[in-house]
Amino acid sequence: MKILNFFILLSLGFALIYYRERVQSFTGNVGWAEKYLGVGGTFNLYLLLGLLTIIFAFLYLTGTLDSVLQSTFGRFFLIPDES
Repeated sequence: MKILNFFILLSLGFALIYYRERVQSFTGNVGWAEKYLGVGGTFNLYLLLGLLTIIFAFLYLTGTLDSVLQSTFGRFFLIPDES
């Protein structure tokens, strides 16, 4: 199941990067992205979201995400044992 989720997240990340122009034409400009990321900020936002999705997918696959969440947020994230 973890590998299936990895491939879904990886595909979503690459699709968001590849089709960011179509996504932008569908959603329109994001005001704060244009303001803070400069001209073409919406395209850059979708690029960053795609990259973060890909990084998140690799962290999830390797189990690093669980340890990062546990060490950062501690008791708020109760991660069950896989045994």
